Amino acid sequence: MLVGMPPPQTPPDRPLPPELSPATSHGYNCRCVARHFGLDPVRYDEVPACSLSESKYRKLLREAAKVQDQAKRLAAVRNVAGAHRKYARMREIARKLDRTDLEVAAVSDLAHVCYTAGDLRNARQCAEAVLQVFKVSTAAIVHFGQYAEVRMIEGSREVAERVLISLATEEGDVAKARELIAGQRRRAAFRKEAGPEQYPPELLDIHGSDEMELRIFDVRVQIAAGDLAGARVALEEILAALEAMAEIDEVRERVIQQQAMARAERARIRQAGGEDADARADLLRLSAQHASAPMAAKADIGLAEGRALAGDFPGAVAAIVAARDELAAAGLTGDVAEASHALGTLLLYTGDVTQAREQFEHAKTIRTANGDVPGLRLVDTALARCAAAEGDWATAEDYATRARESARASGDWSDYLHTDFVAATIGFARGEDLRAVLDLALPLTLAAAEYRFEFVSPPARTAWARDIAAPTMGLTLALLAQLKEPRLAAELIERTCAVGAYTGVEGPSLDLTGTLPSLEILPSTEDDRLPLAALGSVTSSLPLRLAPPPALRWSPSSPMELDRWHRLATERYRLPRLAAETVETWPAAQPGRETFLLRFADAGHTFLTWRTTEDLDTVHTHPLDFALVGTAREYLDAASPTPHEGESVAGAVRRSLSEEAFGSLAGEQRLARVLALNLLPADLVERLRRAADGGNRPLLRVQPSPSLAGIPWGLLALPDRRADRVLDIGELGICFDSDDRVLDIADVSLLAPAGIPRRPPTADGPPVYLLDPRIPGQSAFGDLGSVLGKQDTTSPLIRHLDARLADGPVLPAAARGLDLVRRTDTDRRLLASLLSEPCSRLVFVGHVSRVRDEYGAQTALHLSCSADLPGTAEPIGAHRPYTAADLALSEVDTMPARVALIGCASAGDFGLAEPFGVLLAAVAAGAGLVAATVWALPTSAAVPGADPMAELVIAVDTALAGEDPVSELNAWQRSRLARWRENPEPAASPVFWAPLTCLDATDDGKTWVR
Repeated sequence: MLVGMPPPQTPPDRPLPPELSPATSHGYNCRCVARHFGLDPVRYDEVPACSLSESKYRKLLREAAKVQDQAKRLAAVRNVAGAHRKYARMREIARKLDRTDLEVAAVSDLAHVCYTAGDLRNARQCAEAVLQVFKVSTAAIVHFGQYAEVRMIEGSREVAERVLISLATEEGDVAKARELIAGQRRRAAFRKEAGPEQYPPELLDIHGSDEMELRIFDVRVQIAAGDLAGARVALEEILAALEAMAEIDEVRERVIQQQAMARAERARIRQAGGEDADARADLLRLSAQHASAPMAAKADIGLAEGRALAGDFPGAVAAIVAARDELAAAGLTGDVAEASHALGTLLLYTGDVTQAREQFEHAKTIRTANGDVPGLRLVDTALARCAAAEGDWATAEDYATRARESARASGDWSDYLHTDFVAATIGFARGEDLRAVLDLALPLTLAAAEYRFEFVSPPARTAWARDIAAPTMGLTLALLAQLKEPRLAAELIERTCAVGAYTGVEGPSLDLTGTLPSLEILPSTEDDRLPLAALGSVTSSLPLRLAPPPALRWSPSSPMELDRWHRLATERYRLPRLAAETVETWPAAQPGRETFLLRFADAGHTFLTWRTTEDLDTVHTHPLDFALVGTAREYLDAASPTPHEGESVAGAVRRSLSEEAFGSLAGEQRLARVLALNLLPADLVERLRRAADGGNRPLLRVQPSPSLAGIPWGLLALPDRRADRVLDIGELGICFDSDDRVLDIADVSLLAPAGIPRRPPTADGPPVYLLDPRIPGQSAFGDLGSVLGKQDTTSPLIRHLDARLADGPVLPAAARGLDLVRRTDTDRRLLASLLSEPCSRLVFVGHVSRVRDEYGAQTALHLSCSADLPGTAEPIGAHRPYTAADLALSEVDTMPARVALIGCASAGDFGLAEPFGVLLAAVAAGAGLVAATVWALPTSAAVPGADPMAELVIAVDTALAGEDPVSELNAWQRSRLARWRENPEPAASPVFWAPLTCLDATDDGKTWVR
């Protein structure tokens, strides 16, 4: 019997295949095999193992198994240096034994260790060497008939391929990664079919831990391919499955490692998608569960950024340095480079360019040695920023160019965007050849804006808009200002303002009389999905998706100049092409009445574009300095009755009605002047006055940005001159000769985003009243209590409703006005029933709130809905709010032409990055005009003896029943302003009537359904 691997069953009497001719292997074609079969040994070579006795051979074999086990344990705790030493000893033993299977086992494990350490070059070399040796060894197995021996090297091939899967995923080669994963699954199925007679238990994946690892690889590939929703859903399923597997002793250690892998992936996705709190929770859990281990150190680096943003910069730096020391001791060079890069980023943020560069250079040295190409792109962009900060433009451009070329070669389009942005920033700061910078920056800005819509999750879209799209837009708008290109700037602002509708629901998904269905997001199967691996929180409980703006048209005589730039962006960044159908960006002009169109966009500073329907092709653009906008918001927030964090409703009303706010004419006038001087440019004020002098009151239509959503535009004062210096608050009067307000010379309404798809309204019929619904489980005096207070037959509002009943029927059917107030049945089922019939208008008076902060679809009306009714909002005790998403998903798909939503900040949709709340949901469902309020309305309890809330409701209902609701409501507000000037008592304060506004889409000509 030969020592070592079993001898061939038949003499090797066939010629060796070419791939085996240079190979000699103990147990196959060495001299001892020749002697065993009585062949001429001269034709065969000696190998070291031929001289070993069987006992010595067995002893070394046992040592190899022991060393491998020790190495695996060291690798599991990411002690890279220790693992390397053990695998070196294992390879030494393998050579003494001439055991190829032991050699490839060691090298495949080393490939994995090198990859986890960030040494990508050696990881690839080791993995590819294993696969090459596998081919040769397989040829030998076939030639000599040793088919059972394939199991000795099968596991090594699987480990090596998993390293190549990770490398392919990081490089964006999704097809290769998927091919390798599919091959692993095919072979796993074959082994299971063959069973334990052919393969040992460790290759049969009895408990499913191998498959769990493949599923984690699937997640990484899904993210790289842009299937963000599928990736997040899969991660949650994986973590649930691993929790169940953690009780199995045989795989417990591996499961713990896989849980850490999955949580790290989820934290990365959450953090990039704007879910900072949830991401921090994942990182804290990793840090706690793996204390004193490299995994905890890596989590601590991720947590350090949050510490820095919270103001603890020294603590953040200390945490990164400590973590880096731990990672260096473990030999995790890739993580050390990541720590140095994170430290450099913090230092650059604080302006310490010299030390930041040192950290980036340190990271570059490691990543160069490791062959980490994606990491080197990050370093190059960071070093470009360092050089630019010191004015070394040539060096900055060299780094930026190298990063751009690397990103373009990789096919990673998110990196392509990032590196192009760095290059554009450097070119703009350098100030040379700004036209060339525009050629880079404008397509980049359009692409960054469009990429946002590939995300399913609203937090991810918001994070992308904040961190990527807004900076690129701010750069481009500043560039266009220098190049004196107001038309392009205005078109860019109008395109940004055009978005607002959720789409993706072909039919009603939410049966209000049944149960809530499973609302899952299905992964896209389109081939042209954009690869957004770099960013994205990918969950959503709603099958709604924000749509990109349609193709727009600038004026009847002029298309969008931006279209040719969009075509360039399409070619450069693989954007979807614009639709052939175009949507107008202007409303129909009223004969003899000049209409002003104002659109604001936030991008660092706030940018305004305005033009008029009489001269659509003449455009004016203005940057509003962020400090001025911040001052305006500060004054408005101090005066508004919307409660601050931790403030009671009663406290907010008292503050708002104080002498410094809306409690005195002087305080209110000061606010109106601050807002006007900071937000209304001089050319707009001058043109407004000129239009008013013509005899027909102009119409000012405003689409505010999120930073300006709470502005009461009609209340703003009209400056007569501008100061040539910064004024103290007491000097504002030098800019004003009178107390003229916008409302004195113009009517004001909100302008709907052009991209909102709109259905035709319901047929004309009776008015629908939902007045102060009783909310289940809520006291009349609680936070969700009565907004109208105690009503009786003598109350002004009840007398108004009685008069309406005398004119004809109303809905819901009632015998007297008092029966329409504080009903218990005004839930979503009644609303659906009422709106299924012809109706002329809907008047809702009650509570409006944002039940979740991140996006508009979760703004809600509080009807009399019990918690057991289906809906997308979490219940509040015994009550479930009725959200904009519920409206979009339900059979309530048509609204009357006129709607009133009288509640706290019911016009607050524009304050969100995604403004599709109840206001715009009503427009999308057919409402041509919606009356709403921009801040929280104090109830009449704030002024005993008066009923300003009832006055407002009566005025709104009367206007909605009239010929021209916008003009009538503005006229009513002018009467309130006159009363306030004449007798500035609390009951007449603008706090009660100034927040009222109308979103008027009746003359937009946009009745279309996406």
